[in-house]
Parts: sequence; C-alpha cells; structure tokens
Amino acid sequence: MAKAPSRRRVKLMFQYDNRTKDTDGFETSTWVDKGNRMCSVEPLQGREYWSAHAVLGSQPLKITAHYDAIIAEVEPDRWRMKNRTTIYDIRSMINVNMKNRKLEFTCTTGTGVLD
Repeated sequence: MAKAPSRRRVKLMFQYDNRTKDTDGFETSTWVDKGNRMCSVEPLQGREYWSAHAVLGSQPLKITAHYDAIIAEVEPDRWRMKNRTTIYDIRSMINVNMKNRKLEFTCTTGTGVLD
C-alpha cells in the first residue's frame, strides 16, 4: 500500500514574542524567528461561530505540521506564524492523539477581533 503524498506545501516561519521592558517600564515586543517548517493550510468551514467572525474580516484556518520539539513549545498567546507578508495568529494547538507525530493549530488571519 502506497503512502499518501504529503499536503504540507506551505513554508511557514514560526516566531515568538520576545517582550522586553525599557527604562520607563513600557513593554516593547520584537518577533524572533524560531524556524521554518513545511505545513498544510486549510480554511475552516461550516461552523456558524467561525462564519460570524468572517464578517469582521477574520479568516479562521487549520494549520498542520509534523511534530517538532521546537514548535511543540508553542504558547498560543506568545507565538505566531508568518508566510511572506501574511501573519497567522495562533489561537490553539493540539498534539493529535498525543503521539508526538502531528500538531494542529487553529489560527486566524485578517483584521477581525476574537473574544
């Protein structure tokens, strides 16, 4: 039985937010590159919750990547993915079946605001 071809065709840069405080106590954020990974990017469809957010200009996506110790450290509120000029904000991450083989990210892109 032949193995199905991989659908991970999009190269995404994983970045984390390195916040620092200046002398006045204000936080400044700088995004630090952690590494490129090949991923599959698919739009989410069929749920009214997500459809309501599409009106705001936000596009929900499911991004799948092979398990990697570096990206397994992802904290959704401090990490993001970047593809050229497109930024994907990570909302959640799932280690599928807890087997350390595949990671699924729920992300958004666009100008909408999620609760």
